[in-house]
Amino acid sequence: MKTSTFNHWEKKIQQAIALSHDDPQGDRGLKEVAALISESVDNFSHKFAEMYGMSYIHFTKIRRLEAGAGYLRHSDYSVGTISELCGYTQSSFNKAFREFFHEAPISFRNRLYLVNEKNTLARTKIASNPHDDPQHVIFTPDRTEDIKLQDYMLYYNILPRNSDPVRTMVDYLGNYQKQLYAIKTSLELPGAMIITGTLDIVPVTDYSRMLMYVGIMIPMHNEYDKAHNQVRSSFQEPFSLFTKRVPAGNYKKLPVPMNFAAAGLPMYEFINNSCRSGYFKMSGNHFFISLTGENESEIYIPWQKR
Repeated sequence: MKTSTFNHWEKKIQQAIALSHDDPQGDRGLKEVAALISESVDNFSHKFAEMYGMSYIHFTKIRRLEAGAGYLRHSDYSVGTISELCGYTQSSFNKAFREFFHEAPISFRNRLYLVNEKNTLARTKIASNPHDDPQHVIFTPDRTEDIKLQDYMLYYNILPRNSDPVRTMVDYLGNYQKQLYAIKTSLELPGAMIITGTLDIVPVTDYSRMLMYVGIMIPMHNEYDKAHNQVRSSFQEPFSLFTKRVPAGNYKKLPVPMNFAAAGLPMYEFINNSCRSGYFKMSGNHFFISLTGENESEIYIPWQKR
C-alpha cells in the first residue's frame, strides 16, 4: 500500500473509531458510519478489516461488551442498567457477554484481577516512570475533592497506534500537547482543559489494542459558542481533531505533584482499590488526567454520587 493511501485510510479508520466511541449504545450502523467518513460501505469494510485486524461490526460489538465489563468492574450498576448503557437488552447482553468472556456477568464482577488488567499494569510500569507512593500520601481518598463538571466537548487526537500504547504516549504526547496549548492560548479559553487518557477500558481491553488520546475539553456553554466555531473552522481539519461529548456529572478530583507518566499507574491502582473497597463507585469508565503543568496534574474520576 502506498504511503499516501495508507495515511488516507489510517485517518478514515481513526475517524470511524472516534464515531464509535461517541456512540456508546451502538446506534450507528455500518452504512451510516461509512457515509459520515465519505467512503463506500465495501471499501470501508475491506480497509478497516485489513488495517485493524477485525471487521468494524465486530469492533463495535467488542467495544460495547468491554464497556459493560468495565461497569461490572468499577460501578455498582445492576446488570440490567449496564445492558441498557451498552445498547443491549439484559438477555442479549448476558448471552453476548458469555460468548465473549466465557463466563456470566455476575461471576465476572467478583473476580479480583483480570488477565488483561495484570498485563496492562505490568507493561505500563515498564513503559513509564510511575511514582512510588507506598504510604498512600498522595493517592488517598482524603485528598480528593467532590466536584460537578458541566457538559464539555472534547476535541482530540488519537495517538499513533502500535503494540505499546503507553510508551507511544510518553514519546509523542508532548508534540500534540503543544498544538492544543496553542489553541487554548489563541482563543483565550480559561475554562478549557488539556487532558489525556485512553478511549478503551483499562482493566478489560488488551494492552496492545488500547488507544490513547490527548485533547482539549471546552465547556458546552453559550459563552463558548464562538470558540467551538473557531476550533471547527480553523483547527479541526489541520490538526486532525476528532470530537467526543463529555456529559455533565460528578467527579472526584485529585491534584498530584507529577506529570501524566508518573501519575498513570498509581492513579489506576488508587481508582481500582477505591472501587473494590467501596470508597466510591464509578459512574462511567473513563477517568482522565488534566495536564496543568510540567510536574503537576489533576486526575478526574467520574463517580456515582449517592
